[in-house]
Amino acid sequence: MDLNEKFELIKRNTEETVQDDELKDILKKKIPSAYIGYAPTGKLHVGHIFPIIKIGDFLKAGFNVKFLIADLHAFLDDMKSPWELLKLRAEYYKETVKALLESLNIKTEKLEFVRGSDFQLDKKYQMDLLHLMGEVTLKRARRAAAEVVRFKDDPKLGGYVYPLMQVLDPVYLKADVCFSGIDQRGIYMLGREILPKLNYNKPTCVFTPLLPGLKGGKMSASDTGSKIGLLDSEKEVDEKINRSYCKAGETKDNGILLFVKNVLFMVNDEFIVKRDKKFGGDLIYKDYAELEKDFKNHKLHPLDLKKAVSKEINDIIKPVRKRLENKKDLVKKAYPDK
Repeated sequence: MDLNEKFELIKRNTEETVQDDELKDILKKKIPSAYIGYAPTGKLHVGHIFPIIKIGDFLKAGFNVKFLIADLHAFLDDMKSPWELLKLRAEYYKETVKALLESLNIKTEKLEFVRGSDFQLDKKYQMDLLHLMGEVTLKRARRAAAEVVRFKDDPKLGGYVYPLMQVLDPVYLKADVCFSGIDQRGIYMLGREILPKLNYNKPTCVFTPLLPGLKGGKMSASDTGSKIGLLDSEKEVDEKINRSYCKAGETKDNGILLFVKNVLFMVNDEFIVKRDKKFGGDLIYKDYAELEKDFKNHKLHPLDLKKAVSKEINDIIKPVRKRLENKKDLVKKAYPDK
């Protein structure tokens, strides 16, 4: 794979790169490095398949990738994960992501899991964090994290510390590239602005779009009606897809179509819609543009599309459910009913 092929692989299905020329220079390195961070809050859902597939792209392009399980961040974000559950939820995230990577046939020899609390409490990191606190105003920190952190009328201090720690993470993980959803952009732009003051390089960033939920709008772990959990049963997947927003001929905010585009066509080279012969027989799509064209022209019915998507999702998450069968106690402890 030459440099241009690697560049196009990293860029596919992304929303923005800051900056393209920096990414091209990084790709010239013998072994470039990248990282993605997840705060272990709510249970993982099918929207997370998208960034996991992109991890596979980085690995194919020759990157060493670090997967940060940002346990301290999960607590600092208005205690989305209680302090006493951080270790359990971090372990749940690691096990579930491993299962998903395996299901997607992504080779993980160059992937490393790192827990935030394993390095963020070191003296040098804390000194740099205090330095950033002296450089960044509350207003600037809040604006940077507005799309990520929950700020109430009387916000907790942790919400302001959160983006400063995220700014430091790629430095201490020795990552050439920060990879995340576009909602994280504000934090990394703060990093590009402020890190040179600490004599660190600006982070190069690759941002992916956020998949809409089943109801339209952002797919959220806290809204059970907007997402499909990676441990949902086959029946639950079918029921949620059947209830999802997918108006005939309408493509705007259509979570089903965007899931097909950004996930299923990245997993497989074709997408098959099974139909009875009396309705025209099966449809086989080799690219998303043709599928969207048929949907717009009412040649592909929403119910047929939903059935096909349900099957594909169940095929992907079935191995995840199977692997986590032996971890039911972990899941229950990490996410107690009360």
